Formats: sequence, structure tokens, C-alpha cells
Amino acid sequence: MARGLVLETGHAQGGRGRPRRLLQTAPERVRTVAVQLSSHDVVGEVRDFAGVILWERREEHGIGPGRPQDFVSILAAMTNAAMDHAASVPRAWITDPVILLPALVTDDSTVAAALGLGLRRTDLHGPLTEAMKHSCTPVFMNYGRLGSLAEYAATPSDRRPRAMAYIMEADGVSGGIVVDGEVYRGAHGLAGECGHITVNMNGPACGCGARGCLDLYLRLPAIMASAGIELGSGQGQVLALDELIDKLEAGDERAHTALTDAGTALAGAIATMSNFTDLDLVVLGGTLPRLYQWLEPHVDALISARAQMVPEFNPEVVLAKYGSEGPLRGAWLQARNLILDNPADVSRL
Repeated sequence: MARGLVLETGHAQGGRGRPRRLLQTAPERVRTVAVQLSSHDVVGEVRDFAGVILWERREEHGIGPGRPQDFVSILAAMTNAAMDHAASVPRAWITDPVILLPALVTDDSTVAAALGLGLRRTDLHGPLTEAMKHSCTPVFMNYGRLGSLAEYAATPSDRRPRAMAYIMEADGVSGGIVVDGEVYRGAHGLAGECGHITVNMNGPACGCGARGCLDLYLRLPAIMASAGIELGSGQGQVLALDELIDKLEAGDERAHTALTDAGTALAGAIATMSNFTDLDLVVLGGTLPRLYQWLEPHVDALISARAQMVPEFNPEVVLAKYGSEGPLRGAWLQARNLILDNPADVSRL
């Protein structure tokens, strides 16, 4: 209360003893900042403590792969704009900005690899921190980890799983694992990177160094190439996805072959993850919900076959509540949870 994070809203009389004081969080006290980079655009947003979006901006950047300094420049411009808006509210506590990347990101914010951006191990964090005009420390995180946090929080409290996996397709296949309500990060912050589960040892070479990774079959560019559709970028990707669905509904053979390969790969990855981690829920996000009616038969075939032997290794598979917006919501939750875990970090009013 001294830091303005909660407000007293009244009293409630219990059965005995002093009346209970009713508290609620103060939405206006906190501003969270998130910036999401993809291969074709950058999105910035500011939310209050309750998660309401107060400011947002989306811009296509046209930056080609393998140009780290250009990515730093576009991230800095968007992050500075978001921080400017957050700082316009008197007495609001502004959290460190969360930078969402389609990349393998370690606990120290090192980009270990970002194949969709054409980057190998790269330090984007240092240059971005130097380019910031506000005093803050950007926090780099992977799409999948943040998406898993959002989807877990969206699950009704009486149905929350003990172990949940999140798989999404957005500039590549990524994901996260939530165990007992906490995002499991692993030894280096890379846990849940399901896009590079090997689903075909004799498959094509992957940029990660392995062969036959899930990303090579389930990633949208791979599906489009197999279906004979030009993907394009930005809004062109949305139109290409619409074209793919039209072809699937029309019974196009190449489109159905592409989805058969993708569905078989997805089923194999779910089997590996569920056997190894004993999952009870798998959530599919990003572009996968739009394609799931063609992916589902392959996943169902696997689960039905295995249920006859060991039904415990057959998680429920559901579609994400937030779709492609999950990671940004997860960024707000990440910032909010850090404050609630240690409110003493916030200055007194």
C-alpha cells in the first residue's frame, strides 16, 4: 500500500475477529512495456497493472535476415517510443521493457540463435541497452516461453494442469513448458524449444545442426513451399494462409500432403514430449489453430493408439485462447509477476 500497488476498498465482516480489509491492485500505478520483433514487423505496447492495453504500435520494417545492427535500431526506436508513452503518466512505475524474439534466448539475454532472423549467436542486448534513452535494462525472452505463461494463466484455476506444454508457430516453431505453475527454463533458459525436436532422423538438414527437426515440417514457410504457395511477407503471409486453407478445403493434393507431413511431425513431437515429461495438457498457438482441423487426425491417431497401452502418456490437446497474441500477454504477466513476487523493488509514493 505504501508503494501504491494496492488500494483498500472496504471491509468484510467474517464470522469472528476483526473485519477483513478488502484490497485490489491499482491499475494506474504500473506501466509494463513490451516490444515484439518478427522477421517482417515490430510491435510495441504499453499496459497497465491490470493488463489493459494503453498504447500500441505496429510497423513493418523490411529488414533482411542477418542484419543485427538494423534489428537493434528498429527495436530501440519502438522501445523508446513505448517508454516515452509510459513515462507520460505521473507517478507510474515503469517496468524494464520485455523484448520478445523468435529466437533461442539464454537466461543472460544472449541470442543463441534466431534462424528466422538469419542470426547465429549474437549480442543484441548490449547494443540495445546503449541505444535506449531511458534508464532501464531490457529483458530478452523467447515467444514460446511467454506464450506458455499466458495460456497457463488463461486455464481455469480448477483445471490447471500440473505439467503443460505450449507449441506455437510464428516465425518458426517454438514453445514452453509450465510445471506446477512455473515456466520451466532449464539450465540455460532454453527449455521448451520444441521446434528442434527431431521427428525424422533421415530428414533434411536443419540450421540448428540436426536433421529432420519439427520446424522443417510445421513452420509456415515449409508448409507453403510443400503446398506450392508463395509465402511473401507481412500481410502477404496472411493472404498466403488464406490461400492454403482454400486449397485444403478444395481438396488440393499438394496442400493435403503438406499438412499430412506437418501433422505427422507434430504428432511425433507431442509423443516425445509427453513420454519424456509426462504432460497432461498441450496447447497449440500461433497459426496452428487455423490449420488444426487438418493436423488433428494425425495427433488423434497417435493418442488413440497409445491410449490402449499407457493412457497416462496421452495429454489433452487444445487450441490456444490467445492465438498469436499470447506472447505479448505473457510479457505483461512476466512483468506483473516480478512485481508481485518482490513489491519492495517499487519505490514508495
